[in-house]
Amino acid sequence: MLRNLDIGTLRTFITVVEMASVTRAANKLHLTQSTVSMQLKRLEEVIGVSLLTRDRRGMCTTSEGDQLLSNARRLVELNDQTMSLLLQHDDGGEVRFGVSMDIVEPHVPGILKQFVQTYPRASVRLFCKHSVKLLDRFTAGKLDVIITTELNTGPGCRKLLERDLVWTGAVHGRAWRQEPLPLAFTRICMFRKPAIAALDAAGLSWVNAVDAGNNFDSGAIACAADLGIRADIRGFRAPGMAEVIDTENRLPKLPTYFVNLYTAERVGTSNDKVIQEFSRLIESAFTLELE
Repeated sequence: MLRNLDIGTLRTFITVVEMASVTRAANKLHLTQSTVSMQLKRLEEVIGVSLLTRDRRGMCTTSEGDQLLSNARRLVELNDQTMSLLLQHDDGGEVRFGVSMDIVEPHVPGILKQFVQTYPRASVRLFCKHSVKLLDRFTAGKLDVIITTELNTGPGCRKLLERDLVWTGAVHGRAWRQEPLPLAFTRICMFRKPAIAALDAAGLSWVNAVDAGNNFDSGAIACAADLGIRADIRGFRAPGMAEVIDTENRLPKLPTYFVNLYTAERVGTSNDKVIQEFSRLIESAFTLELE
């Protein structure tokens, strides 16, 4: 039975070998470490041999991995050359892309990078807003593709993920142990209201630890500095932050949220092809997260 090698997975394999580290490769590719490990495992399953091992210098190839490496580089190079040749006649276009600020990491940078490599003559206008504002702009025809965080899913969108909200704070932080509990939400963060409702229902007192205003980054900085905690969708958090490991069972459980994808149909327009391709890249990135 014939088996097919995936170019994206081969690209990941090459990067891991070059960086000698899954973690460094994940950072370079703008993927999660679990996604990179998953891709490597899938590649080994397809081929049926071990490709990588670890020594004192980090990740390195086995003899079989060595054989694959040179061929993998040629395949990836041929893929990139072919795509560039075929896309020379592409008129390009523009994608107006909106994403909820709380889920920019870890997928969006990699999606944008892959898209501009595939469609070098196309452009992306990026809007990072709260989901309610994104939906308003999408409905008004001012955005082509949006990724939102919502309490439900329904007609007109594709559900990418369904995840619990979790408490997040500084790596190895202690703010979550304080009384009253210091919170570091932006004023219009959509997770603020359900988090406070859960605390009030559990009878836990809280205070606004910082005045983060409406600047999402300032709230993340406050959390990373261990000045307070906030809520994020599991798996999506800013650098320097981690999920709170509540060893004392103090913090209440938070509700489940959906990550939804909306794609406009501009049938007959020059932008329709790149809009649909951009949407497909988003779905692929989030599908890997589910596997």
